[in-house]
Amino acid sequence: MSTIEFDHVHKVYAGRPAVADLNLTIPSGELVCLLGPSGCGKTTTLRLLAGFLTPDAGDVRIDGQSMLRRGPETRPTAMVFQRYTLWPHMNVFHNVAFGLKLRRLPDAQVVHKVHQALTLVGLPGMERRSPAQLSGGQQQRVALARALVLEPQVLLLDEPLSSLDAKLRVSLRDEIRAIQRELGITTVFVTHDQEEALAVADRIAVMEGGVLQQLDDPGTLYARPATRFVADFIGRMNFLPGSAGPTLGLDVPPGAELAVRPEDLHFSDLGAPFRVEQVLDLGPVREVRGRLALPGPVGAVPLTVQLARGEAPDMAFVRVRRALTYQNGALLGDAVPSHGIRA
Repeated sequence: MSTIEFDHVHKVYAGRPAVADLNLTIPSGELVCLLGPSGCGKTTTLRLLAGFLTPDAGDVRIDGQSMLRRGPETRPTAMVFQRYTLWPHMNVFHNVAFGLKLRRLPDAQVVHKVHQALTLVGLPGMERRSPAQLSGGQQQRVALARALVLEPQVLLLDEPLSSLDAKLRVSLRDEIRAIQRELGITTVFVTHDQEEALAVADRIAVMEGGVLQQLDDPGTLYARPATRFVADFIGRMNFLPGSAGPTLGLDVPPGAELAVRPEDLHFSDLGAPFRVEQVLDLGPVREVRGRLALPGPVGAVPLTVQLARGEAPDMAFVRVRRALTYQNGALLGDAVPSHGIRA
């Protein structure tokens, strides 16, 4: 399969950068998720790769070859859109076969390839059904088959699961990941759903304001967010003033901010005073919200603690298992236990 390169790519809309000096390399066979809030530049990046947009500066390359002079129809890519975009007047067979017929393949070869693609996405025998006879999940599988039947070097997925219900989204995302691994196809998957990205990606590129904030594997991204934005966007994070460090038994550098995941806190008979205000049962976990008492003018700050199902906040203090520090939006490192209360 193919390697993708964005080389100092820049794209401006209405005087504002949608993508700013993007440098990103995706090795052959890797699945990378472009993740971020609305307007962060992830869909623009995908469309620059697909050829629907042209960068104002920089280059987009596949296997070392610039794509800037090639239109979408001549690039070795295929896209699955957020909306299924199936032709309602065509049955499943003709929807999937459309691209192959444009390439003037022999009929027997078209039939064979369509059957292979539908089998791959779990829809064998559905060739004669119309899109109106299919569920949302089945329609998205047809859209995926229509892309895969072209045997692209690069598969592009533009929030393909966002219009499906939660349970079906989980099922189909797992199927997409299994198909991607089976084919070994280089894939770029755009999503705003962090759980989706963490579940399917080899690496995740987190974007904000057109800027690539961090590119890492899911485990590293969650454990060591490189910027405060990533720490706040991925999962849940408690941000506390550096003055909370001594109360929690941590040394925090001057001017730094303390960041603690809710699951990295636990209740104890010794630690930082905590007042429980709300307990939420969220299935496998319990979320405890309250306020951490701090000395001085700060007084108290909001804090969320995550417990296992059935575990109760039965003590008046909290302690920290692990914490990070940030300064000027960048990760400094781990907060170190001090000589006082230790995690």
